[in-house]
Amino acid sequence: MNKTKFVVGITGGSGVGKTTLIRQLYNEFPNRVTTFSLDNYYKPKEKQVKDNNGVINFDLPTALDAIAMEKDIRQLALGTEIQQKIYGFNNPSHEENFQTLEPKEVLLVEGLFVMHYPFLRPLINYTVYLKVDEELQLERRLKRDVEERNYSKQDVMYQWENHVIPSYANYVRPYREEANLIITNNANFDDNIHTLMEVIHQNID
Repeated sequence: MNKTKFVVGITGGSGVGKTTLIRQLYNEFPNRVTTFSLDNYYKPKEKQVKDNNGVINFDLPTALDAIAMEKDIRQLALGTEIQQKIYGFNNPSHEENFQTLEPKEVLLVEGLFVMHYPFLRPLINYTVYLKVDEELQLERRLKRDVEERNYSKQDVMYQWENHVIPSYANYVRPYREEANLIITNNANFDDNIHTLMEVIHQNID
């Protein structure tokens, strides 16, 4: 049974490059990393909060099933593999897919609210906050949601203005100064990505 040695929390607003950073960590630490994504814990649409226009707001901490999330991550951190349902993001063909998460030396916990949920904070050894210029964030969000998640540009812009930006201001941005490391990712990740790699090496090698 593998035992997790080091837990890294990766957060920041939408479109800051969390997935890209994780890909680089997998390249740096082959076969030594598992990713626990908060995005897979969205509640069914019928249990989501709607705004004043009747549009579901997925950008609230209450949009996620925190009870199931806490149960799963505690098991994984203790060395027990879990079966995790993969959230489909407006793509019905992906709705019933599951994945097996096996414990590895490095556990990456990624998502908007990594630093917001109280039960996650004690489990994380090191927190990374990604930041990007807002115009670039929106450009990346548009590309992803239109091409990969079957949303219209109009829907993405509505969510951005009415849900994404207010949620970021309330539940993500306030934790930036509490993070162990801030990495800027405009054209590329800044030099702090090397600091992150070094920290992980120091804790698992």
